[in-house]
Amino acid sequence: MKWLPLLFLATVSPTLAQDIVPSKKTIPNQFINPPGKRFSLFAGDPERVQKANEINFQDFKGEVIITPPAISITPPTIDQTNAPTTLKVTFRVKNTSAKKGYTLSFPDSQRYDIAISPEKNNPVYIWSDDKLFEQKVGASFLNPNETLSWTANIPIEKIAKNATPGAYEVKVILANYPEINATAKLTITP
Repeated sequence: MKWLPLLFLATVSPTLAQDIVPSKKTIPNQFINPPGKRFSLFAGDPERVQKANEINFQDFKGEVIITPPAISITPPTIDQTNAPTTLKVTFRVKNTSAKKGYTLSFPDSQRYDIAISPEKNNPVYIWSDDKLFEQKVGASFLNPNETLSWTANIPIEKIAKNATPGAYEVKVILANYPEINATAKLTITP
C-alpha cells in the first residue's frame, strides 16, 4: 500500500523533455573515442573496414549459358518460322566459399556486360553500348554457396551487323569486378 502514492506520482507527474542537437559536445566521449580495439562508426579503423570488405576472387565461379549455341546471320525466311531471333545469354556467379559471404557493390544499376568477339579479336558486339544505366549505387550480398543469375536476350540482327561466319567467344563480366567472368563458344553461320 505504501507504493501506491509513488506509483500515482510517477504516472501523473510530467516528464521534462529536452531537445539535443547531436554534436561532439552532446555525444559522450566514449562513443567518439572508444576504448580498446573495437570498431565504432565514429572512430573506425579504415584498414580493418577495408580488410572486412576484401573479396577473394578465387571464391567465385562464373558460368555462361548461351541458347542456341549456333546462330545464322541471314534473316530467317518465311519457311523458317522456328528460327531463333534472339541469343539468350545467362550469366551465373556462385560464391564457392563454404564459410564467407560477400557484399558486391556496384556504382550504378549495371550488373554485367557481354562482349561477342571472334577468338582473340576485337568485339563485334558489346551489350552495354546501347544501354543507359540508372546512376544509383547498389549492392548484392552473396551467402556461401549461393548463386546470382542474370539473363539477357540479344536480338540476332544486332550481332549480325558486324559479324561474319565463324567461331566466336561470348564473354560476360560482372560489373565492377572484371576478375569475375566467364566465356562460352558461339558459332555464327551464314
